[in-house]
Amino acid sequence: MSVNRGRTLLSLLIPASLTEETADPRIKTYKVGQVARAASIFRVDEIVVYKTPKRDDSRFISTVLRYAETPQYLRKEIFPMQGALRHIGVIPPLRIPSHTSEEEYREGIVTKVGTDGNAWVDVGSDSPAMLPDAKVEKGQRVTVRIYSRRPLTVELVKRSDVPLYWGYEVRIADTLHDALETDGLRIATSRLGHPLACEMLSEIKSKIRDKVSVAFGSPSKGLEQLLHDEGHKLEDHSDCVVNSIPNQGTATVRAEEAIYVTLGLLNLIRQ
Repeated sequence: MSVNRGRTLLSLLIPASLTEETADPRIKTYKVGQVARAASIFRVDEIVVYKTPKRDDSRFISTVLRYAETPQYLRKEIFPMQGALRHIGVIPPLRIPSHTSEEEYREGIVTKVGTDGNAWVDVGSDSPAMLPDAKVEKGQRVTVRIYSRRPLTVELVKRSDVPLYWGYEVRIADTLHDALETDGLRIATSRLGHPLACEMLSEIKSKIRDKVSVAFGSPSKGLEQLLHDEGHKLEDHSDCVVNSIPNQGTATVRAEEAIYVTLGLLNLIRQ
Protein backbone atom coordinates (compact mmCIF):
# COMPACT_ATOMS: atom_id res chain seq x y z
CA MET A 1 0.00 0.00 0.00
CA SER A 2 1.07 3.60 -0.60
CA VAL A 3 2.03 5.44 2.55
CA ASN A 4 0.23 8.71 3.21
CA ARG A 5 2.09 10.06 6.24
CA GLY A 6 5.00 12.43 5.60
CA ARG A 7 4.65 12.84 1.86
CA THR A 8 4.04 15.91 -0.27
CA LEU A 9 0.37 16.85 -0.63
CA LEU A 10 -0.86 17.01 -4.21
CA SER A 11 -3.69 19.26 -5.41
CA LEU A 12 -5.27 18.99 -8.86
CA LEU A 13 -6.93 22.06 -10.40
CA ILE A 14 -9.45 21.36 -13.18
CA PRO A 15 -11.98 23.62 -14.97
CA ALA A 16 -15.75 23.49 -14.54
CA SER A 17 -15.87 23.43 -18.37
CA LEU A 18 -14.00 20.11 -18.47
CA THR A 19 -17.11 18.55 -20.05
CA GLU A 20 -17.86 21.27 -22.60
CA GLU A 21 -16.90 19.13 -25.59
CA THR A 22 -19.97 16.90 -25.31
CA ALA A 23 -23.62 17.15 -24.34
CA ASP A 24 -23.96 13.40 -23.86
CA PRO A 25 -24.37 12.84 -20.08
CA ARG A 26 -22.94 9.33 -20.32
CA ILE A 27 -19.73 10.56 -21.95
CA LYS A 28 -19.51 13.46 -19.50
CA THR A 29 -19.77 11.05 -16.59
CA TYR A 30 -17.13 8.75 -18.03
CA LYS A 31 -14.80 11.69 -18.64
CA VAL A 32 -15.04 12.81 -15.01
CA GLY A 33 -14.57 9.20 -13.92
CA GLN A 34 -11.26 9.11 -15.78
CA VAL A 35 -10.12 12.14 -13.79
CA ALA A 36 -11.12 10.40 -10.55
CA ARG A 37 -9.19 7.32 -11.60
CA ALA A 38 -6.05 9.30 -12.51
CA ALA A 39 -6.25 11.23 -9.24
CA SER A 40 -6.41 7.99 -7.28
CA ILE A 41 -3.61 6.25 -9.17
CA PHE A 42 -1.25 9.13 -8.51
CA ARG A 43 -2.41 9.79 -4.92
CA VAL A 44 -4.00 13.21 -5.36
CA ASP A 45 -5.15 14.66 -2.03
CA GLU A 46 -7.42 17.42 -3.30
CA ILE A 47 -9.28 18.22 -6.51
CA VAL A 48 -10.27 21.85 -7.00
CA VAL A 49 -12.93 22.50 -9.64
CA TYR A 50 -12.61 26.15 -10.66
CA LYS A 51 -15.54 27.89 -12.35
CA THR A 52 -15.24 29.15 -15.93
CA PRO A 53 -17.48 31.60 -17.81
CA LYS A 54 -18.26 29.43 -20.85
CA ARG A 55 -19.76 26.49 -18.95
CA ASP A 56 -20.16 25.87 -15.27
CA ASP A 57 -20.46 22.13 -14.69
CA SER A 58 -18.79 22.44 -11.28
CA ARG A 59 -21.69 20.91 -9.37
CA PHE A 60 -21.97 17.93 -11.73
CA ILE A 61 -18.20 17.33 -11.80
CA SER A 62 -17.81 17.62 -8.03
CA THR A 63 -20.75 15.26 -7.43
CA VAL A 64 -19.34 12.55 -9.69
CA LEU A 65 -15.85 12.96 -8.21
CA ARG A 66 -17.13 12.74 -4.63
CA TYR A 67 -19.30 9.72 -5.47
CA ALA A 68 -16.35 7.90 -7.03
CA GLU A 69 -14.20 8.57 -3.95
CA THR A 70 -16.87 7.41 -1.48
CA PRO A 71 -16.71 3.75 -0.35
CA GLN A 72 -19.43 1.65 -1.94
CA TYR A 73 -21.07 0.76 1.36
CA LEU A 74 -21.71 4.46 2.13
CA ARG A 75 -22.96 5.70 -1.23
CA LYS A 76 -26.68 5.08 -0.77
CA GLU A 77 -26.65 6.95 2.53
CA ILE A 78 -24.67 9.94 1.28
CA PHE A 79 -25.95 10.34 -2.27
CA PRO A 80 -29.69 10.39 -2.93
CA MET A 81 -30.93 9.57 -6.41
CA GLN A 82 -30.20 12.53 -8.70
CA GLY A 83 -29.70 13.37 -12.36
CA ALA A 84 -25.95 13.85 -12.04
CA LEU A 85 -25.56 10.18 -11.10
CA ARG A 86 -27.87 8.72 -13.74
CA HIS A 87 -24.98 7.18 -15.70
CA ILE A 88 -22.60 6.64 -12.80
CA GLY A 89 -22.26 2.96 -13.70
CA VAL A 90 -19.87 3.84 -16.55
CA ILE A 91 -17.09 5.08 -14.26
CA PRO A 92 -14.28 2.68 -13.37
CA PRO A 93 -13.91 1.62 -9.71
CA LEU A 94 -11.08 3.28 -7.80
CA ARG A 95 -10.25 0.36 -5.47
CA ILE A 96 -8.30 2.54 -3.05
CA PRO A 97 -7.61 1.40 0.56
CA SER A 98 -10.60 3.32 1.99
CA HIS A 99 -12.95 1.29 -0.25
CA THR A 100 -12.10 -2.01 1.38
CA SER A 101 -13.50 -3.44 4.60
CA GLU A 102 -10.23 -5.12 5.57
CA GLU A 103 -8.30 -2.12 6.84
CA GLU A 104 -7.80 -1.03 10.44
CA TYR A 105 -8.91 2.41 9.31
CA ARG A 106 -12.36 2.93 7.79
CA GLU A 107 -14.63 5.55 6.38
CA GLY A 108 -18.02 5.55 8.08
CA ILE A 109 -21.28 7.37 8.48
CA VAL A 110 -22.92 8.08 11.84
CA THR A 111 -26.22 6.20 11.98
CA LYS A 112 -27.25 6.92 15.57
CA VAL A 113 -26.26 9.22 18.43
CA GLY A 114 -27.30 8.08 21.91
CA THR A 115 -28.24 10.19 24.90
CA ASP A 116 -25.23 8.73 26.75
CA GLY A 117 -22.80 10.42 24.35
CA ASN A 118 -21.97 7.26 22.43
CA ALA A 119 -22.61 7.05 18.70
CA TRP A 120 -22.93 4.22 16.19
CA VAL A 121 -21.13 4.22 12.86
CA ASP A 122 -21.65 2.18 9.69
CA VAL A 123 -18.13 1.13 8.67
CA GLY A 124 -19.08 -1.57 6.18
CA SER A 125 -19.27 -4.38 8.72
CA ASP A 126 -22.21 -6.66 9.52
CA SER A 127 -23.14 -4.45 12.46
CA PRO A 128 -22.50 -0.79 13.35
CA ALA A 129 -19.40 0.12 15.34
CA MET A 130 -19.63 1.97 18.64
CA LEU A 131 -17.96 5.38 18.78
CA PRO A 132 -17.64 6.34 22.46
CA ASP A 133 -17.86 9.91 23.74
CA ALA A 134 -17.70 11.61 20.34
CA LYS A 135 -19.25 14.92 19.36
CA VAL A 136 -20.74 13.89 16.03
CA GLU A 137 -24.09 14.22 14.32
CA LYS A 138 -26.29 11.64 12.67
CA GLY A 139 -25.51 11.40 8.96
CA GLN A 140 -21.97 12.78 9.38
CA ARG A 141 -19.18 11.10 7.42
CA VAL A 142 -16.19 10.28 9.60
CA THR A 143 -12.78 8.63 9.40
CA VAL A 144 -12.19 6.13 12.19
CA ARG A 145 -9.73 3.55 13.49
CA ILE A 146 -10.92 0.19 14.76
CA TYR A 147 -9.32 -0.53 18.15
CA SER A 148 -11.59 -3.35 19.29
CA ARG A 149 -13.27 -6.12 17.30
CA ARG A 150 -15.38 -7.57 20.13
CA PRO A 151 -17.33 -5.47 20.59
CA LEU A 152 -16.65 -3.50 17.40
CA THR A 153 -15.42 -0.13 18.67
CA VAL A 154 -13.79 2.78 16.83
CA GLU A 155 -12.23 6.16 17.47
CA LEU A 156 -12.17 9.30 15.36
CA VAL A 157 -8.99 10.12 13.45
CA LYS A 158 -7.92 12.76 10.97
CA ARG A 159 -7.57 11.68 7.35
CA SER A 160 -4.02 13.01 7.42
CA ASP A 161 -3.18 10.56 10.21
CA VAL A 162 -4.10 7.48 8.18
CA PRO A 163 -0.83 5.78 7.09
CA LEU A 164 -2.27 4.90 3.65
CA TYR A 165 -3.46 6.80 0.61
CA TRP A 166 -6.99 7.65 1.71
CA GLY A 167 -8.53 9.29 -1.35
CA TYR A 168 -9.08 12.91 -2.31
CA GLU A 169 -11.29 15.74 -1.13
CA VAL A 170 -13.19 17.97 -3.57
CA ARG A 171 -13.91 21.68 -3.43
CA ILE A 172 -15.16 24.32 -5.84
CA ALA A 173 -13.37 27.65 -6.46
CA ASP A 174 -15.18 30.66 -7.93
CA THR A 175 -12.33 31.48 -10.34
CA LEU A 176 -9.03 30.10 -11.59
CA HIS A 177 -7.32 32.96 -9.78
CA ASP A 178 -8.89 31.83 -6.50
CA ALA A 179 -7.80 28.25 -7.13
CA LEU A 180 -4.20 29.37 -7.69
CA GLU A 181 -4.14 31.43 -4.48
CA THR A 182 -2.65 28.56 -2.53
CA ASP A 183 0.44 27.60 -0.59
CA GLY A 184 3.22 25.45 -1.99
CA LEU A 185 4.58 24.97 -5.49
CA ARG A 186 2.16 25.91 -8.31
CA ILE A 187 2.63 24.15 -11.64
CA ALA A 188 0.69 25.34 -14.68
CA THR A 189 0.34 23.20 -17.80
CA SER A 190 0.44 24.72 -21.27
CA ARG A 191 1.51 23.96 -24.83
CA LEU A 192 3.67 27.07 -24.49
CA GLY A 193 5.45 25.78 -21.39
CA HIS A 194 8.87 24.21 -20.92
CA PRO A 195 9.02 20.51 -21.87
CA LEU A 196 8.54 18.39 -18.76
CA ALA A 197 11.71 16.39 -19.34
CA CYS A 198 14.57 15.33 -17.06
CA GLU A 199 16.04 18.80 -16.57
CA MET A 200 12.68 20.37 -15.80
CA LEU A 201 11.71 17.52 -13.47
CA SER A 202 14.97 18.01 -11.54
CA GLU A 203 14.27 21.72 -11.20
CA ILE A 204 10.74 21.05 -9.94
CA LYS A 205 12.00 18.44 -7.49
CA SER A 206 14.36 20.98 -5.95
CA LYS A 207 11.41 23.32 -5.31
CA ILE A 208 8.97 20.80 -3.83
CA ARG A 209 8.19 21.27 -0.16
CA ASP A 210 4.91 20.37 1.58
CA LYS A 211 2.40 20.86 -1.24
CA VAL A 212 2.22 20.87 -5.04
CA SER A 213 -0.71 22.21 -7.07
CA VAL A 214 -1.04 21.29 -10.75
CA ALA A 215 -3.45 23.33 -12.91
CA PHE A 216 -5.04 22.39 -16.23
CA GLY A 217 -6.89 24.57 -18.69
CA SER A 218 -10.26 23.97 -20.34
CA PRO A 219 -10.85 22.21 -23.69
CA SER A 220 -11.36 25.57 -25.44
CA LYS A 221 -9.04 27.88 -23.51
CA GLY A 222 -5.63 27.48 -21.93
CA LEU A 223 -4.67 28.76 -18.51
CA GLU A 224 -3.09 31.89 -20.00
CA GLN A 225 -6.33 32.96 -21.69
CA LEU A 226 -8.53 31.99 -18.76
CA LEU A 227 -6.45 34.10 -16.35
CA HIS A 228 -6.25 36.94 -18.88
CA ASP A 229 -10.05 36.98 -19.05
CA GLU A 230 -10.08 37.31 -15.26
CA GLY A 231 -7.65 40.22 -15.41
CA HIS A 232 -4.53 38.35 -14.33
CA LYS A 233 -1.31 36.97 -15.78
CA LEU A 234 -0.24 33.34 -15.60
CA GLU A 235 3.36 34.18 -14.75
CA ASP A 236 2.14 36.03 -11.64
CA HIS A 237 0.16 33.04 -10.39
CA SER A 238 2.40 30.07 -11.09
CA ASP A 239 5.92 29.01 -10.19
CA CYS A 240 6.57 27.12 -13.41
CA VAL A 241 4.74 26.50 -16.69
CA VAL A 242 5.28 23.09 -18.26
CA ASN A 243 4.36 21.21 -21.41
CA SER A 244 4.04 17.55 -20.45
CA ILE A 245 3.38 16.38 -24.03
CA PRO A 246 5.82 18.23 -26.32
CA ASN A 247 5.71 17.34 -30.01
CA GLN A 248 2.20 15.94 -29.65
CA GLY A 249 0.94 14.02 -32.65
CA THR A 250 -2.67 15.17 -32.38
CA ALA A 251 -4.16 18.62 -32.87
CA THR A 252 -5.43 18.63 -29.30
CA VAL A 253 -4.83 16.71 -26.08
CA ARG A 254 -7.88 16.11 -23.91
CA ALA A 255 -7.74 17.27 -20.32
CA GLU A 256 -7.99 13.76 -18.86
CA GLU A 257 -5.15 12.63 -21.15
CA ALA A 258 -2.96 15.53 -20.07
CA ILE A 259 -3.73 14.77 -16.43
CA TYR A 260 -2.58 11.16 -16.74
CA VAL A 261 0.66 12.10 -18.50
CA THR A 262 1.52 15.03 -16.24
CA LEU A 263 0.80 13.26 -12.97
CA GLY A 264 2.69 10.21 -14.20
CA LEU A 265 5.81 12.27 -14.85
CA LEU A 266 5.55 14.14 -11.55
CA ASN A 267 5.12 10.82 -9.76
CA LEU A 268 8.74 10.06 -10.60
CA ILE A 269 9.98 12.85 -8.34
CA ARG A 270 7.29 13.06 -5.68
CA GLN A 271 7.95 11.73 -2.17
